[in-house]
This record gives sequence, C-alpha cells and structure tokens, in this order.
Amino acid sequence: MGYRNYKDRIGGINHWLFSQDEFKHIIARPFRGEEYTTVINGSGVVKGEQKYPKGYQEMIIPELKKRVDFFKEISALKDINSSDSKVLTILVGDKDDPAVAASRSYVGMKSKTTTQSGLSSMMEEFPSTVTAAEMYEKLAQWNKDSSISILMFQLPFGGQAGKAINATTLCNRIALEKDGDGLNQMTLGLMSLGAERYYDCCTPSGMVDLASVYLVREKGVKLRPDGIASFGGQEVLVAGRSNIVGEPLFNLLKRFDATTLGPLHTRTGTGGSSDKETQVRIYKELSSRADIVFGCMGFHPYKVHADTEYFFTPDMIKEGALIIDASTSFRKDGRKPYGDVDPSARSKAAAFTLETGGVGPATVTKLVHQGWRGMLYQNIDKVRKALEDNKATVASTFSKLLASYAGATEADAAANAEDLCNRAISADSHPVHAVDALEAIFPELMK
Repeated sequence: MGYRNYKDRIGGINHWLFSQDEFKHIIARPFRGEEYTTVINGSGVVKGEQKYPKGYQEMIIPELKKRVDFFKEISALKDINSSDSKVLTILVGDKDDPAVAASRSYVGMKSKTTTQSGLSSMMEEFPSTVTAAEMYEKLAQWNKDSSISILMFQLPFGGQAGKAINATTLCNRIALEKDGDGLNQMTLGLMSLGAERYYDCCTPSGMVDLASVYLVREKGVKLRPDGIASFGGQEVLVAGRSNIVGEPLFNLLKRFDATTLGPLHTRTGTGGSSDKETQVRIYKELSSRADIVFGCMGFHPYKVHADTEYFFTPDMIKEGALIIDASTSFRKDGRKPYGDVDPSARSKAAAFTLETGGVGPATVTKLVHQGWRGMLYQNIDKVRKALEDNKATVASTFSKLLASYAGATEADAAANAEDLCNRAISADSHPVHAVDALEAIFPELMK
C-alpha cells in the first residue's frame, strides 16, 4: 500500500522529550516504606529516592526555559520577552477559609513551576463577597490583556461566592486562546471532537502523555506525528466521567485509536437501581480486560467492596496492565493521599503512577507548558514569520516525522510535509499548527 497523506496536527514537544536518553527509563522509587521499581514518574528529582532522576516535569520545564532564552537568536522572535507573559490564576475565598487552603497550596506549586519555565506567575485574589458582575468585568479586562498568556479560575470558589456565582457560566466567558486549563465548555467540546483547538484539559492530556511514555519506551509503539503514542490495539479503561477529566480523557483516547472500555461511573451496571452485585460484576469484567487503566474517580463514591475503600482491587487488574491513577482523595487519617487503585494491585502491573509524584506534577507541567504556548499564541505573527524564515527546516522535520510513523521514506512523505508546512505558516490556518511546528523544529534551531 502506498504512502497515505496525514492531515492532523503535527509537531509539539513530545518528539524531543521521548528521544532524550535521560527520559528512557522506568523509575525505581521507594514510597511509604516500600520499594517500587516500575514507576511512571511525573515529578522531578526526589533526592536519594530515584534510580533514574529525570521525571516528566524535570525534563520539560528546564527545556522551556532554554527555548525562551534562545528566542534572542531567532530574528522573528527576538522581541518576545517571556518574563512579560503572565500565567494568571484567580483565587476566590477568604484567607481563613479552610475550604480554599488546598487551592492556595496548589497555586503556590503552579507559581513556582511557572517562573522556572521563564514566564511570570500572577495571582488575583478576591474575597468570598465578590459578585458575579464584578468577576465578569474583571474577566473582560483579562481577556483583552495581551500580557496574559493564559488564565484560570481556581475552583471551587470559597464562601458565599461559591454558592452565588455560576462557575460554568463564568468560565465559558474565558477567551479560547487563553483557556489554558480547559475550563470553557467550548474547549472541552473541541477536544472531545478532535477539532482544531488551542489547548487540551491539563489532567487528561498529562495522563495520555504519561501513558505514551510507557508505550513508546517499553512497548516500542510508534509515536504519532502529533507527539502521542498510538493506542491502537490497546484495550483502555477509564474510571470516572467528570467534565474536566474522565469524559475528555475517554474522548481523547478514542481519537488516538484506543479500544475504549467504559467510562465506568457510579451508575454503571445498575440500570438505575442499586443492585451492587451486578454493578461489581460488570466493573470486574471490564477492568480485568484492560491493558491500561486510567483511574479518575477522585474518591470512592460509595463502598463497592466490603473490605476496602479503594475502587480497584487486585482481582480487578489484568496481569501486566499499565495503571495511570489521577485520583487523590484524603480519606482515613485526612492527611495521606489515596488513589483509586489499591496499592496491593501494583504487583500485577507492568508499571504505574504513585499517588504522589505521578499525575499531579504532569498536570502542573502541562498547565505551565500551555502558558508557554499561550505566549506564542499572543505573538502568532512572529511565530509564523520564524517558520517562514526556516521553512526548509520545517519541511525536513515534518518529512522525518511522517516517514517514521508511516514506515516510509522521507521522499514518500515530502509532498505531504510541504503541504503541512504551508498550513503552519498560513495566516488562514488555526494558530495551533504554527505553534506545534515551532516546537518541533526548536531542537534543530538550537544545534
């Protein structure tokens, strides 16, 4: 069969990431007194704990900083000052409100990682008495502010504001080119459809990246031209159907050719009743088939199993499965985080994420990366000029990526690469294609 033209997104940072020798190992790491040797690591260095110290976050964030420092070497980009681009987080709640204490801690983590990437972190804080009208007015100003690359509301709001303000209506007014956290329902819809869009939701996108790491480096799966591993032939289970994690993750995986099971949720198998025996049977039938399990229930909605609070028990996990567990619920003593998957099930897994240092850092990294991309969207004319000035490099890079994925020669892919190169440069195309292309050619430009 001859070469088949590729028309979807092409480029991104993952082609660079997955080629790095420092990022080609499963991590060995002790956690809560036990030694785990097959960890998919989302975090950076944990001193004295990791056999191979490079995690997802520690690879990407310094690389983003190197790239913004390199702007001055690219004539079309030399006037972009990354420190002038802000990642804005809006926190609503009184300082003594314990309901927003965890949000404050999370905002601090995002702020630190943002500045490490070369961008500025900015937080706007409002008391619980703030009104919807006041928030709409401020949001209109932020949407127009070209110095803000992305903005996000830290949800849920605290106090009276949490009851009085419709967060969905508010988030739907975020400009799509600044919706780095995927809170606008338009972003969610475009992502679910696989349509052209500025951003993906951070947590599901980070989970797909972590799974791609395993598939590429441990299973030898081909990397798609868009920087995601092909999930073709994999039976994949999603547990949870929230609007910003489970549901978009389920739709993303279908776009990447996975055979999707689920999503499992609190009403799976019940027929609208509370037949727990039937429900557990269906849970087990589906989960025991899964090559990859994505846990994103967030908490145990009700006690399915008599002897444990975890959703997935060892008898539900297939031998050799991959577990990507995004859930973090503080039950039992109220301090230690727990996921959806019982730790005793990890012995059956080929690899897995831990409750700490797994999906959470990948989510934060994805958010910061999208802030970095937001800076480029705010300077899209300069990005396109940089691509036009380096068109031969873009076309050559695209030819290699397409040929590798198709199992063809670069000559076979050359015409397709030229068309996609022209699309990236064209002012009539969606800006995502230009930003993807710039990320793909940075390694060549920096040589």
